[in-house]
Amino acid sequence: MPYRSTSHGKSRLDFKETNKPRGFAPFLKPDYAYPVYRNVQAYGAIGNGQPDDTDALQDAINSDGNGGSRYQNEVTTRPAEVFVPGGEYKISKTVDLRLNTILVGDLNDPPVFKASPGFSGGSLISGVDFVTDNTGGTTNFLVAIKNVVIDTKNIGKDQSVIALNWGVAQACQLTNIRIEMPNSSNGHIGIAMDRGSTTAVTDVKISGGAVGIRNGNQQLNFKDILFQLRTTAITFTGGLTAVIQGATFDTCGLGIDATRGNQLGSVIDNGPRSNQIVIDNLSHSGDNPVAVDSDGNVKLQQIDPAKTWIWGNVDPGGFQTGKVLATFRSGRLFSNGKFFTKAQPTYEDFSTDRIVNVKAVQGHAVKGDGATDDSASLNAILAENAATGKVSYFPYGVYIVKSLGGFFGDRNNPQAVVMVGNPGQTGIAQMQDMRFSVADIAPGAIILQVNMEGSAQGDVGIWNSHITVGGTADTNVNTACDGPNTADCLAAFAMLHLTQSSSCYIENMWGWTADHSLERDGHQNIATARGALIESMLGLRTSLPDATVGNGLLAGCGLAARRPQPMATSNPLWRPRFQLMRKHRPIVPHGLGTEHRWRREPAFFHGEVSTCYNCPATACGPNCIKNQARVTNGPRRLWWYGVNTRTADVMVLDGIGDPKQDNNPGGWNPGGVIAGYLHFSGSV
Repeated sequence: MPYRSTSHGKSRLDFKETNKPRGFAPFLKPDYAYPVYRNVQAYGAIGNGQPDDTDALQDAINSDGNGGSRYQNEVTTRPAEVFVPGGEYKISKTVDLRLNTILVGDLNDPPVFKASPGFSGGSLISGVDFVTDNTGGTTNFLVAIKNVVIDTKNIGKDQSVIALNWGVAQACQLTNIRIEMPNSSNGHIGIAMDRGSTTAVTDVKISGGAVGIRNGNQQLNFKDILFQLRTTAITFTGGLTAVIQGATFDTCGLGIDATRGNQLGSVIDNGPRSNQIVIDNLSHSGDNPVAVDSDGNVKLQQIDPAKTWIWGNVDPGGFQTGKVLATFRSGRLFSNGKFFTKAQPTYEDFSTDRIVNVKAVQGHAVKGDGATDDSASLNAILAENAATGKVSYFPYGVYIVKSLGGFFGDRNNPQAVVMVGNPGQTGIAQMQDMRFSVADIAPGAIILQVNMEGSAQGDVGIWNSHITVGGTADTNVNTACDGPNTADCLAAFAMLHLTQSSSCYIENMWGWTADHSLERDGHQNIATARGALIESMLGLRTSLPDATVGNGLLAGCGLAARRPQPMATSNPLWRPRFQLMRKHRPIVPHGLGTEHRWRREPAFFHGEVSTCYNCPATACGPNCIKNQARVTNGPRRLWWYGVNTRTADVMVLDGIGDPKQDNNPGGWNPGGVIAGYLHFSGSV
């Protein structure tokens, strides 16, 4: 029979409220009673639309369980899952979230956060923890909101207010959110992302207001968002790169305003070559034009959904003002005429006996205490649940997997820590709301490896799950890697490996080799030999941002890969080889950020490859890295859209044109943008 297994971190209301044990924060010893999971009604929130629930909600978010606050009181040691039952919660002032917090509503009865008529504040909900103010939101990690409604209709329609302030960073998520604002508004904004570096906003509905989303975030994948009855759906005020996928603009005056930013490369760049935009697979109704410039001049009236339109740097070809071509689209990545997407599964139709708490299985003790080896018990439980089609629920904890024979320490014989299926298996394996790491320096560890193929699109998938190396309290790497050279801390072999037999849908995954600790001051110098090796021949959709001090390699990929987020890397080939780094500056600046060894018809959408995020121009000039990416093996029909680099000389080393950053200006200064890399596409 097909292999079937799911790992699910956030389950149904009736399961969460009635089943123990719940989450456990093992690094707060001896405070074993710390409440990871908390229900806002236990803190005094009523949710009937009458009393002011603001203070009770804030208390539920802030509480450290001992009469104190989580604000500025450690990060990864004090996680919180704040559950909000269905109801209407009156809000009179801004509710602030904390780092390492998920605010989750009842899936079947989403709670409504409704502004009171006398609301005072800039936003109803703020995901910004102000402990990160001095970093511009780029360290505002591990914050999530799921299954809620935010309503600003009690506030005057012309008053300036933001429903959700979301200037956050990686490992954050917005999923299944509805925002309701007054129609014909001149002041209401649905989501403001004026700073930060998050990776994905998915499955959101925004109605009314003046602006649906105002974005200045560094990089983003907007996926499956419905905009209704507003003046402007999305306004870009800055940022670096963005992918808008599966968005619907219904009765909007303007879909995307890309005239206001100052450095966004893939969508807009106000430098010498502005408005670098790629439009692909657009379904458009009505007589209004698709694209106009800031003076109202029509640049694209209509376009066949089967075509791709490019305004920007094209290689070969130079700057284009509206190039139209046909991009190969694999049937494995398409569904009903669109690129396939899949919302994070909810399993709401599963009865509670089909959801198994891994810490409550008789005969298989699982601790999740950050010390005990749980691998034997977890393998037994996962195998049983796979055979019977059940969901495996992991309460918050730190689950240790120790190697047999110490092979996680052998860089010459790398092994998978977490392996999804075996080669040749077909079925269902889905994971969500998980974080994978190494407990200690492990140069032979492939942290996550996917081998199996889905029975159907999205059957093998990973949502809102992340891979971190260092930087957190649950790993010794956090304190063992303060030396000047990364060669002294070879912490992991690879973050992610998708083997040739796999097919995998990945949405909002962050791969972080830590450059700093979330729990203490000081820089960390950690090496991860590779960020991701993607060999899948069966089709995939994936993203892996910030795999810092690692390498991205796509070898022999069949069909297509959609990777809309940046990968910050610094090493060459898929071998256990580490290069020395000092404060983000390579001693030998020839490491590749990404290498592509495609053989068959890949389509690659939007990738930022930045090795030296913090390389000052005074230290090594604007071209710190000789070659940022490489294409080898003469791929057949390769389309690569939205190539973004920073501090590079050669953007793509291909042995043909070797396009240089200086000839393709745009993006994060000193940076470059190639809106369409088409050397191997057959379209030039």
